[in-house]
Amino acid sequence: MINGLTHVYSGVSGDVITGEIILVNYSSTVERVRFDVQEAIYSCAEARIFTGDATHPLSSSSWLNSNVNERVLAPKERYVLKFTINIPEGDELRGSYWSVLMVSVEKPIKEEMISESIGIGTKIQYAIGLITNVNALDEVNIGFDDVLSTEGDEKNLRIRVKNDGRFAEATLLSLEVYDQNGVMVREYKTRRLLVFPEVCRDYLLTISDLDKGAYDCVLVADSREAFVGTNLRLTID
Repeated sequence: MINGLTHVYSGVSGDVITGEIILVNYSSTVERVRFDVQEAIYSCAEARIFTGDATHPLSSSSWLNSNVNERVLAPKERYVLKFTINIPEGDELRGSYWSVLMVSVEKPIKEEMISESIGIGTKIQYAIGLITNVNALDEVNIGFDDVLSTEGDEKNLRIRVKNDGRFAEATLLSLEVYDQNGVMVREYKTRRLLVFPEVCRDYLLTISDLDKGAYDCVLVADSREAFVGTNLRLTID
């Protein structure tokens, strides 16, 4: 998969959007690849799940069209899977809608014969997120839901961010740490991750390099260059 695992598109009601997934078979053997549309379901209470047996209110699975379900790739072949996203008509549609294209490579990466008739193989799967932002963007509505510290050899801050808006937000967190003299001694940043509408996402900051003591901190979330901040008091024992 050479053009990423997350694809974000924008359009208005009634638009037809064309997208593509680019695959390369780098091996010296023939590979069979299957394509299946599934759902990615997020919540604040449970980990993300991929499923073909359930749906969610912001699913775009029915909008996705492709005439290819599987493909055999020759050695070193580059293949472009083209698809369309057909946004329905209707002014009431507004926000981020998403589905997942599961790409399964039917290549056993390990195979051993247990008996004359039984074999074990491992299948490689990729989940390609297809996110469609429909109609005009709202203002960013990101907030901090919880901040927890963990103990052990590596001290961490687990920060839970909640998105109360209609659109998925690519959000980066930064933590500025100040000593008792007001001097900034550390600054930590996370990767920019997508936080989906009406659900939470956990971020992890490793702070094991901080010396023992009390610190004042400024925690900032950055989404579309809109900033939300809060103050924290941090004590390292």
